[in-house]
Amino acid sequence: MALSMKGGEGPLVMSGDEAEKFVISLLRERGPLTTMQIEQLARNEHKRCPDQTVIFLTKMKRKGLIKGEASLEKRGWLWWAP
Repeated sequence: MALSMKGGEGPLVMSGDEAEKFVISLLRERGPLTTMQIEQLARNEHKRCPDQTVIFLTKMKRKGLIKGEASLEKRGWLWWAP
């Protein structure tokens, strides 16, 4: 597991590969989630994406790893596993 501490305190910053696996696993287990829900679930496990969460998720979407769209109902982005 390639986790590192940023600044010595706070959540563990996951590597890109590890964060991708974490997000895909969350979406497969729980179904569609908002950006804020993903951030909260990561925080609950003392983890953090290597980038700002929405930027990281957008990169994953561009790679075809996840799907996402703006949701008026959820007032933000909604993400899911293809």
